[in-house]
Amino acid sequence: MLCPSEAFGEKDSYPLTNTRKYLGKRCTLQLKQYGQTTYIFTGIITQIRNKRIDGYSHIILEGKSPTILLENGLDCQSFEKKGLKEIIEESTREYPSDLIQWDIRPHLQEKLLYTVQYRESDYQFIRRLATRYGEWFYYNGTQLVFGGYGGKTVELVEEQDLFEYELKMQLVPQKFTYTSYDAKQAENYTVESESVSVQGTKNPFQQYAEEASAKTYNKVPLSLYNQSLMESGRMELTSAVKRQKQSRQNVFYLEAKTHNPNIRLGDIVKLKAWMPGHEIFKNGEVPLESYRIIEITHNYEGMEGYHNFIVGVPKEIETPPYMEEDAIPQCEEQSATVMDNNDPEGMSRIRVQFLWQKPFNGMTPWIRSITPYAGAGKGMHVVPEIGEEVIVSFENGNAEKPVSLGAMFNGKGKSGHGGKGNYIKGIQTPTGNKLQFNDQEGSAMLTDQPGSVSMKFDGGGNSSIGAAATQAITVGAKEGSPDGEAKLLMDNAGNITLKANTNITLEVGSNKISINNDGTITINGDKILSTAKTGFGVNGGETVLIASKANHITGGPTKLDGGDVFVN
Repeated sequence: MLCPSEAFGEKDSYPLTNTRKYLGKRCTLQLKQYGQTTYIFTGIITQIRNKRIDGYSHIILEGKSPTILLENGLDCQSFEKKGLKEIIEESTREYPSDLIQWDIRPHLQEKLLYTVQYRESDYQFIRRLATRYGEWFYYNGTQLVFGGYGGKTVELVEEQDLFEYELKMQLVPQKFTYTSYDAKQAENYTVESESVSVQGTKNPFQQYAEEASAKTYNKVPLSLYNQSLMESGRMELTSAVKRQKQSRQNVFYLEAKTHNPNIRLGDIVKLKAWMPGHEIFKNGEVPLESYRIIEITHNYEGMEGYHNFIVGVPKEIETPPYMEEDAIPQCEEQSATVMDNNDPEGMSRIRVQFLWQKPFNGMTPWIRSITPYAGAGKGMHVVPEIGEEVIVSFENGNAEKPVSLGAMFNGKGKSGHGGKGNYIKGIQTPTGNKLQFNDQEGSAMLTDQPGSVSMKFDGGGNSSIGAAATQAITVGAKEGSPDGEAKLLMDNAGNITLKANTNITLEVGSNKISINNDGTITINGDKILSTAKTGFGVNGGETVLIASKANHITGGPTKLDGGDVFVN
C-alpha cells in the first residue's frame, strides 16, 4: 500500500517516526460495494518503507496473511497415532487465536501411525500435510482453512459480474496401479485404480475430459507406494489410490475476470448465463455449473476500479490438483537412543528416541533393525539394549520410515577392547556371557556370566573346560528329560559319576572292562592285578570261581572257612 507521508503525520518529521509503531501490527482491509462490506482481509504489516518519489515522501506498507506467524523457524517434532486435526491443533497451540483463526475439517479422518515434522516451519509442515493427503489449505481473509470447508456461494451473471472467462479442459492419465509391502504381515499388496470408486461430478465438461483421458492413455503403469510404514496394509494402500484418483479428476478449469468483490478463496461461484426471453428462467439468468475458487488475484486501478481474476474447478472435486503423495519429510541418517526392545510381534524391532524428540518425550513406533541373517525360525537375534545408542537411516530419505542400522559404542559405552593390533574380537551380553577370539594367541574362549564356567581352545592344539561347581556331559538328553541316556558328572567335591542306561565299556587295545545293564561286569586283559593294603574281599552271592592252568595263593597263614571243603 502506497500512502503519502502526511497521512501518518510525517511530512516534515524524521522518516518512520510515527509509522514504525505499525510494524508487526494487525491490519484489516475491507472491500465495499454499494456501501456494504463485501470482503475483509486481515493481515499483519511485515515491512514499512519511507520512499521519496518526485520530491515527496511516501510510506509503503507491505503485509502478509497471519500465516506468516507460522514461519517462525525450522522445527522438529513427531506425532504418533493422531489424526490431521489433532496434529494441526497441537502444532499450532502456541499461536494467538486472535490473529490465527482455524477452520479444520479434513477429509482424512483416520489416525496416522507416525507423522514427522523435520526441519520445517509450522506453515511448511501443515502445507506439506495438505499436499500429501490431498486436503484444501488456504487463507480466505479471516480464517485459515484446512480440509473440506466449502465457503459461501456467490452467483456470477454474464454481462453483470462476469465479462471475460475461459473454460479449459485437459488430458490427465486416469489409469494406474499401486503396489506396496507390509513388513508387519510380510505381505505384498496391489491395488488398481479402476477397482476404487470415487465421487463423480455433475459437470459435463469434467466428465468428458475424464473419459477422453481414460481412452487416450491406454497403458496402466505400475508404481511402488513406499511413503509410510504400511502397517494398515491394503486399507492404507486403497486410501492412497483413492486420493491419487481424485487428484487426477482435475482436468477442467474455469478462469475468469469479474467485478464482484464478494469472492474469496474456497468459495463456490455459481455461473449464470444471460439469456433474455428464456422460456423457463424469465429473468434471463440461466443457471450453469458451479466452481470452487482455488486462486484469486484482487486488483484496483484508478480508471477501471476493482476487478479480480479467479481460477476454479468443478465444486464436486474433493482433492486439490496440487496433491502429491511424495511430499514426505526428508531426513538424514542420525543417532538415536533405544527406548524399548520388547517387540510384541516378536520381530526383533525396537523403539528409539531421536535427540530432537527428547524435549516432548516422543519416540518412533516399532522399527526394524538390520541383521546379517534373518528368517522364520533362523537368523541372528542380537537386539540393542534399552538406553544404548544406535544409528538410524530412513527408507527413501523419509523421516517417517526409520530403520536401525546397528548399535554404536560411545564415550560412556566403551567395549573395553581394541588397541594396538586389534587382536580381540567377540560378543558379550550385558550380564557377562562372552565369546572371545584372540588373534594374537589364535585362541577362542566361551565364558558364562560369573566367569565360573569357561571353554578355551588355546590355538596350540589344546582345549580345556573349566567349571567352578559341576561339569556334566550328557548324551541323549531331551527337553523335559535333561539326564539323557548317558552322563558324565564331575563336581568340585572331587566326585566323578559315569552313568549309562545300557552299557559302559572301557577299552585299551584288546583289553577292556564292560558293565552291562543286566548286572554283568566283564574284565578282559592279558594280566589283571589287584592289590589292597589292608584287606581284599571277593563275595559271590551263589558261587565264586577261580580257574586257570596254574593257581597260586600265597602269603601268611591261609584259612578256608565254610561248609564242606573239597580238595581234589
